[in-house]
Amino acid sequence: MSRLALISTRIFQGAFLLLALFIPFSIAGENIAIGFTVLAWLLWLVAERGRGLRPDALFYASLLLALSALPSVWMSDERHRAFVDWQSYWQLLICFMVGARIARVGVRERAVLVLIASAALSCGVAFIQRSGGLDLGPMHIGAEHRVSSTLFTMTLAGILCQLVPFGAALAASRHLRRMRLWLFVALVMMFAALLLTMTRGAWIALFAGLATVTVLSRSRALALATALAFGALLLFSQAYKSDQGRTLAVDTFATSEADRNVSTRLVLWDMSWDMFREHPLFGVGMGDYSIEAERRLAERKVRTTVDSHNVYLQILATRGVVGFLPFAAYFVVLIVSLWRRMRAAAPGSFPRYYATGALGATAAILVGALTENNIDDAEVFTAFMFLVGLARARRPGE
Repeated sequence: MSRLALISTRIFQGAFLLLALFIPFSIAGENIAIGFTVLAWLLWLVAERGRGLRPDALFYASLLLALSALPSVWMSDERHRAFVDWQSYWQLLICFMVGARIARVGVRERAVLVLIASAALSCGVAFIQRSGGLDLGPMHIGAEHRVSSTLFTMTLAGILCQLVPFGAALAASRHLRRMRLWLFVALVMMFAALLLTMTRGAWIALFAGLATVTVLSRSRALALATALAFGALLLFSQAYKSDQGRTLAVDTFATSEADRNVSTRLVLWDMSWDMFREHPLFGVGMGDYSIEAERRLAERKVRTTVDSHNVYLQILATRGVVGFLPFAAYFVVLIVSLWRRMRAAAPGSFPRYYATGALGATAAILVGALTENNIDDAEVFTAFMFLVGLARARRPGE
């Protein structure tokens, strides 16, 4: 190994572990870790003289997705905002950097442990928030009814609803031995913290992810655990049937009158569909959703017009079919890629569990996207790309 390749490997190792540490805590920390990852990636490409670049179907689908949004960027009145949103597509590279190097530099399993431990620690902060906060010298943790740890409430929920299905898939591994108990404790903490975010869309996304993992793994134990978790959700929602003007009880989601948050979504979804019908090809412009929504409100009342609170309608409204078809194609290619990796991996191997967990996280993301613009949340999407990268990562011979 050349000196440049050795330096690249060391930077990769530190950067991946830092990224796993910061995903449940801090976007600033994530960005620092990603910066070091990009540096290591460039050094590696120089050391390998480009031999490490092997574009596959997912790479081309990612490239098409990024390019397809450009027409809607240039036609936007708020072009600066549209361009800032478009720049977030660089996050697609995370899964390729992680997938290409994290196993080969020998920190894949350590990074998973760091990620799970960090998520549990973040949940501990959330529990302190719910119990009234903490003031201890320079440390201040404020009280929160809807917990958020060091993130926003919706962001924490969006990350946890991915990590729980991913961790549930790993729990079936016979390689964990004594670590299985600690993983179980961490998963219970994450589930409890997710309940305390009081985020209904993330709850639904969680069970979509767990159901996917249960079916793919054919695990009776996981099916039982999922059923018990759903029972716990029912009991929790009954204890908080109406919380700060929001209806939480699962048995009244579809029967009671829509609360203010649901009403806002219904109005936004109606306006979003109207935008798409009037501008079916390129949408209203990637940065112009708020402008169009405010213009169409009339006498209707909503809490926000920042976005549609539905990724699919947001893309149709702002980018039209030109943006939506590559988006759909990207996730089809991603799911097929993960499915093939799961089937190709040896039974009982970590790559098989990682691919199964990543498919569960994908289900959670796609279902969560029905009620939130979760994919546009940098921390949530970084977590997703990291999990997908873990599933793509293989050591030689695996």
